[in-house]
Amino acid sequence: MMKKIILLIPTFLVSSFFALGVCAETPNLLDGVVDKYFKGKVLTKTDDITFDVAKRALDGTQVPFKFTVNKKYKNISVVVEGNPHQLPGIGSLALTMYPKVAPFTFETHIRMEQDSYVDVIAEDEEGKFFYNQVAIRSAGGCSAGVTYDADSVLKEIGSMKVLNTGTRASVFIKHPQHNGYQANLSNYTGLFILPEWHLSSVVVKDQEKEIWSAEFGGGSTAENPFFVFDAPKIKGNLQVLAVDTQGKQYIGK
Repeated sequence: MMKKIILLIPTFLVSSFFALGVCAETPNLLDGVVDKYFKGKVLTKTDDITFDVAKRALDGTQVPFKFTVNKKYKNISVVVEGNPHQLPGIGSLALTMYPKVAPFTFETHIRMEQDSYVDVIAEDEEGKFFYNQVAIRSAGGCSAGVTYDADSVLKEIGSMKVLNTGTRASVFIKHPQHNGYQANLSNYTGLFILPEWHLSSVVVKDQEKEIWSAEFGGGSTAENPFFVFDAPKIKGNLQVLAVDTQGKQYIGK
């Protein structure tokens, strides 16, 4: 009997180690992302894009995401490879932004349905594409059920807080950011999926001059999103115009 126990222990350790090894692998789906969003483009990996993120996020519905680029780029896109999307293909385009300064640091919260690489893909003024990516562990952020109080949401939606400190701005927007995969847990007659409804664009201006803008490809930015970014020297009070997929416009100062 003792011999059997001794033999079982190494077997258990080996199988556990193997299972951990399998779980540790995050598939790299960059080719599928390129085929879906950047078809025909050649992407070059660059160390100019750097990340400041936790490798494991505690809550898949609110995953902190921050990156910095040192060069000037015409636009920068963030794609979560492992997130579902209403369009067929790999990954969900969280947003494409148009920075006005370099170096440029940006931070927000994203949703993550599963362990995934998050890609930052930048286009320079010559039309060349560069990328870097980081693997983050998290789960359940896209299909997490919500207790949806329509009256409360409609009362607060679009309200904003806009802050700045000279050359850095922060924009906070109340919006449910439904991605089309969330179940309404407050529907007691049976679960149903909340339809896709999220921001489609945000433009931030300083004295009528645009200092940052973004377009959104899906609901991969978190509920009640915030955007913190570097900007040219801010001269006055910022004005924000946000538009969602229902065509509703929200203005903040």
